[in-house]
Amino acid sequence: MTGYFKVEKIEGDIQVFTFGHADKAVNTLGEEPLRELNDLLDDLIEKKSAQGLIITSDKKDFIVGANIKEIEAFKSAEETRDGSLKMQGILNKLENLDIPTVAAIKGQCLGGGLELALACDWRVAEQSAKLALPEIQLGLIPGSGGTQRLPRLIGIQSALDMILTGKRIEGKKALKMGLVDAACHEKVLFKVAKTYALKKRSQKLKPKTKGLSDNITRFATESNPLGRKVMERKAREMVEKNTKGFYPAPFKALSAVFDGFEKKLEKGLELEAKLFGELSQTKESKSLIHLFHATTHAKKNPFESANKEVFKGEKTSLAGVIGSGFMGAGIATVLADKGVCSRLSDPNPESTSRALSGAYKYFTKKAKRKKIKPFQVDQKMAHISPGLNTNGFESTDVVIEAVFEDVALKQKILKEVEEKGHDRQIFASNTSALPIADIAAQSAHPERVLGMHFFSPVEKMPLLEIVVTDKTAEWATARAFELGQTMGKQIIIVKDSPGFYTTRALAFFMAEAALILVEGNKIEKIDAALTEFGFPVGPMTLMDEVGIDVGSHVLDTMKKAFADRVSIPDGLEAIKESGRLGRKNGKGFYEYHDGKKGDPDEGIYQLVPNWKASSLPTDEIIDRCALVFINESAHCLDEGVLNHPYDGDIGAVFGLGFPPFWGGPFKYVDHMGAKVIVDRLRGLADKYGKRFEPAKALVKMAEEGGKFFPEEN
Repeated sequence: MTGYFKVEKIEGDIQVFTFGHADKAVNTLGEEPLRELNDLLDDLIEKKSAQGLIITSDKKDFIVGANIKEIEAFKSAEETRDGSLKMQGILNKLENLDIPTVAAIKGQCLGGGLELALACDWRVAEQSAKLALPEIQLGLIPGSGGTQRLPRLIGIQSALDMILTGKRIEGKKALKMGLVDAACHEKVLFKVAKTYALKKRSQKLKPKTKGLSDNITRFATESNPLGRKVMERKAREMVEKNTKGFYPAPFKALSAVFDGFEKKLEKGLELEAKLFGELSQTKESKSLIHLFHATTHAKKNPFESANKEVFKGEKTSLAGVIGSGFMGAGIATVLADKGVCSRLSDPNPESTSRALSGAYKYFTKKAKRKKIKPFQVDQKMAHISPGLNTNGFESTDVVIEAVFEDVALKQKILKEVEEKGHDRQIFASNTSALPIADIAAQSAHPERVLGMHFFSPVEKMPLLEIVVTDKTAEWATARAFELGQTMGKQIIIVKDSPGFYTTRALAFFMAEAALILVEGNKIEKIDAALTEFGFPVGPMTLMDEVGIDVGSHVLDTMKKAFADRVSIPDGLEAIKESGRLGRKNGKGFYEYHDGKKGDPDEGIYQLVPNWKASSLPTDEIIDRCALVFINESAHCLDEGVLNHPYDGDIGAVFGLGFPPFWGGPFKYVDHMGAKVIVDRLRGLADKYGKRFEPAKALVKMAEEGGKFFPEEN
């Protein structure tokens, strides 16, 4: 047994390298295990005693990728390139062994793990294994041969589909693609691997194709230079459309694949290493790696000990959902999708009927896309039990209230639930702005009350904001966290306050955009400025999506809480009273025809008192909206609403559409420098008022020359 690899010889003179990090739950490829692998390969070459080699893992997963922290530690593109070339050299040595080599793949085989497998002669995988090159999600490309060996193995088109999306391929599908040579049951994986380790390289067949038409298509495109040029042009057009030019990695991936395909493997690998090195130093990669660290940090239930003490490891099996509107229906649908039964209560049978119809359409669509089996549609629908009242809720583990934003109504529902509930039942409000303490003001058990703020549409939006008061019990928070994880949500826990974190930051953002509008700036110009910054939609479009009535209500709530800093624009009430509610009724800041957004509604300007056309510079529109958002995030950190800057970045990116390539509001400050941000805020405060006075956290960072994430490169 060496440091990372257990080495043994089995019958047939087959050498087996079993990879295992002794102190980690998963295997990653870093400098030390790679150096050890290199020495083992040298030993094999020198002794010439083995007839075959199997590389496998002692974990449930094969290898989940490279050591990201080691990649972060490189200080320049040249350093990163050299590191890439060293790993490539080791895998080249593996590829050039004069004995058959086999990767026995179980569980996840990701990134560098798959690149190692690609350097083997044969790949044998469990049927349920997951194979992927997810580097693009970190703003990188594969740097250890993935962009060169994969296209040569399965074809350019299939390789690009994997490299540009990071999608995971199951073992069975990988076999059909030619990515693996065998897909078998986990119990016979090693047995099958042994048979391949005894095969001669000459027995290796070219990947199977689907038929004559597939061969003709591949010949017309991938097999000749002209066809490849056409493919590359179309691929670049698609990448430009999907990324809007904000992410360099997909373009570098295309260069690595297409340019590398024209070269010998050795030269292609050199190109890959060069491009990998360049990407490692971009703000986009640093931001996406930052988000990886943030989401990893947020996966751990901070109150797991309380959860184990009270619930002994039992998970939520039955939930109650009160309100079958858009949000309640979405919550019940996701619960059903994840195998949690729910009772869905609403006095309006038509609303409940729409909710069930929506759930059925959702599951039917998943079946059509082969995400689930057709028979599972009815199985999942059976997890939702509709009703006109809360009968049966007394046995539920968690009750989630998703009714209209009215404190009195929510208090009434809470009282009714508490009268019937058991002593370990928690009550969660899906309110987006109302303080949880107000909802729980008359509660008999405020320790069981918290907020579970989901985002619309619940089926698609990944964020869940759990809101706790100073009376909420740790075990109740732990229960909500556990349920959120079961639902597949990215979770942040915040302290109770008006608007919590996400709604508060978003309210300041939208209010600033509305102020810019009433100052005489066009709707489309405001939206264009913020999409240029990187938001998926502009603030005026967003207000239409949220609902102008809902947005107005939220701003009123924020005004009461932060009267000295929130300015509600003149004319917003008149816009709402004119019947413009946004997309939901086809009239908002934009016109809507058959549900599709049209041109800006020019009639809006007539509703704004003394509106006179002007033209604020795009950079100033961006600064005002983005910096008021960032400043409010910092205020939330000052006040303890946010527990950690990570939470602020997760909430902003996964819930509010803050550009991922900036990493979130706090990472943005690190990118730009706290002093630069503070100076810009003070300039805006002099011109526009107190809402731009920099938060204490920002001032402190600026004075100390510090960063919110000093450990990150």
